[in-house]
Amino acid sequence: MSSSMNNNIEIFKTVKEEFCSLWAYKERGETLEIITPLSTTNSKLVSVFLTKRGDNYIITDGGWIENGEYGLKPDLEDELYLRIYNHYSQYYNIETLVHRGSKYYYKSINDVSLISSIVYDLAHFMISIVSTSQIQFYDEKEKSERKLFNMEANSFLTSFLHKDKVLFNKELSQEYKNVRFNAIITDGAKLKLIRYVTGSATSYFSNSLTKATVDFEIANNSVFKDVITERVALINDTAAGFVENNLFLYIKALEDHTHREVVRWSNRDNLIKILQ
Repeated sequence: MSSSMNNNIEIFKTVKEEFCSLWAYKERGETLEIITPLSTTNSKLVSVFLTKRGDNYIITDGGWIENGEYGLKPDLEDELYLRIYNHYSQYYNIETLVHRGSKYYYKSINDVSLISSIVYDLAHFMISIVSTSQIQFYDEKEKSERKLFNMEANSFLTSFLHKDKVLFNKELSQEYKNVRFNAIITDGAKLKLIRYVTGSATSYFSNSLTKATVDFEIANNSVFKDVITERVALINDTAAGFVENNLFLYIKALEDHTHREVVRWSNRDNLIKILQ
């Protein structure tokens, strides 16, 4: 073997040794935090959490992504971001669980020999969606507009609906991950779907109307069509982008799929009659 090849192998061994030495762990009761040397693009080291439940080994993000531990949270209201998010979640076969108000991303396995692979998958999924969250798909004014309206609308719904019956920013099902509603109200086996529509400019507002129309159309043709009792579009008629004369046809198309008039934010008390 040539001296050059020997030198390359020694370099490889050094890289491997130094990289492996960067891994660390912390014991947290019956859960092991695995601190990886893998980093998001905002310089946050990724940790995953290993717990054994019966015969299964469960590896989660510990709820850290949604709790803001990485400084950025997935913006699933952003259609472009949602496509990227769904790509990575499907590629790595990531599942989600909401427990005690926190959302967890996880994978599970009952074969201990596959744990390393599962840790790899979850860690790279976390890096991908957190790092992508740094990309600005909408301008800051539009992003701020959507965030503020969502907060106000969510707060209004919880003022008269029991919180256990309202799921916010939820996909229709695992089979319809790209079809999301700002609120899904459960009443036994029945569902009530709500989409918020807003925009800081007329172009953004029309895009929001179009996306809502498509999602209601898909829901109406899905396996859930017989259990959906209400379809409500709540539009922010106080937003700068709401120019009714320019949006009339978009609103009419949306109403064709909700089978009722849109509810305007200025008349939001009408929601109480519809949803209770």
